[in-house]
Amino acid sequence: MLLGVFTTIYIMTLAMQMVVPYIVRETIVFGVTVPDQHIKHLALAKLKKQYVQLVGGSGIVFLIIMLMCYNRLASSESTQSIVLLSCLFSMLTVSMVLYWINHHKVSTLKRQEQWGVNIKQVRAVDLTARSRDAMIPWTFFAVPIGIAVFLIIYTLLHYDLMPNDIAVHWGPSGEADAWRNKTYFTAISLPLVMLMMQCMMWGITDSIKRSAIKLAVNRKAESLEDQLKTRKYMSWQILLMSYALTILLTVLQLSNIYPSMIVGYKLLPVFILFLAVVLGSLFIYILKKRKHRVRYEDNVDSQVMDVDEDRYWKGGLIYMNRQDPSVFVEKRFGVGWTMNLANPRGYIVIGLPFLLLLLISIFSL
Repeated sequence: MLLGVFTTIYIMTLAMQMVVPYIVRETIVFGVTVPDQHIKHLALAKLKKQYVQLVGGSGIVFLIIMLMCYNRLASSESTQSIVLLSCLFSMLTVSMVLYWINHHKVSTLKRQEQWGVNIKQVRAVDLTARSRDAMIPWTFFAVPIGIAVFLIIYTLLHYDLMPNDIAVHWGPSGEADAWRNKTYFTAISLPLVMLMMQCMMWGITDSIKRSAIKLAVNRKAESLEDQLKTRKYMSWQILLMSYALTILLTVLQLSNIYPSMIVGYKLLPVFILFLAVVLGSLFIYILKKRKHRVRYEDNVDSQVMDVDEDRYWKGGLIYMNRQDPSVFVEKRFGVGWTMNLANPRGYIVIGLPFLLLLLISIFSL
C-alpha cells in the first residue's frame, strides 16, 4: 500500500516538474523575461525540450532505483520511508539544478543579443478587471476556522476522557507511532495547528485577491482571461486543501479523544483521501492553467513590450519589489504563487502563523 501511494505521488510530481516550462507565461522562460518579439527563438524551444527530456529521463531512473531498493534493501517501515523520500528529493534536486543551468543560459542569451534594449516597456492596465474577479470570498474559509475553534473548546470540555498518552505523530501505515504525556496544551496542540494553518490559507487567498492583475501589453484580452481564471482556480485549490486538512486533523483529534472509535489501520484511507484531494486539485489547476495560457503563434511585431522586472527576481525564484503592493505574485517557474519578500504584510500572513506553528510544535513535545 505504502509503495503504491508513494509511487503515485512520485509520478504526479515528476509530471508536474516536466510540464512547468509549458504552463508559465511564454514571455517568462526559466525565470527570465523574454520580449514578445523573441519568444519563438529556436534556442528557447531547444532548452525547454532538453529540460523535459533530462528531467523525465532522470526521473524514470530514480523511480527504478526506488522500486528496486524498496523491494531488496528496505527492512522496516522507517527505512522504506527514507528510501522513497530520498528518491523523490533526488529527482527534485536534479530538476532544480537543470533549472539553474537553463536560467543562466537564457540570461546570457538575452544579454548577448540585447533583447528589449530598443523596445519601449509598457505596463498594461484594465480598470474593469477587479469587477470580474471570481475568487472565492473569505466567508468560505470561516467554516474550517470555526471548526478548529470548536474542536479546541470541545477538547477542553472532554479533557478527562483522553488517555494519559496522546498521539502526536502517525506513520505511513496510518498508525500512531509517537506519543506525549497528556497536558492541556498537548491536548489542544493538534487543533491549534489546524487553526494556524487555516488562518494562513485564508490570508494567502485574501492576499492573492488583493494582488495586482498583470496583463500582457500585446495580448491584453487573452492575458486578462488567463489571470482571472488562474486566480479563481488557485482560490478553489487552496479552499479544497483547507477543507481536506480540516477533515484529516479533525479525525486525528477525535481519535485522541475517543481511542476506541478509530482503530489505527483505519486512518490510512483518511491519509490517502487527503493526498488525493491535495494532489488532484493541484493537477487540475495545472491542466486549467495550461488550457488558458496565453499563446503566441508567431513572434509579435510590435514596438512595445511588458515591463521587464528581472531585477526584482533573484534567480528567477525569489521576488523582492518594494514598489509592488502585492503580497503574492505568480511564480516564474513552478506551480502557484510566491511571496513578495519586500512587502512586510507577507510576514504577517506567512511568518506569524509559521512562528506560532513552530512554537506549538516545540512546546507540545
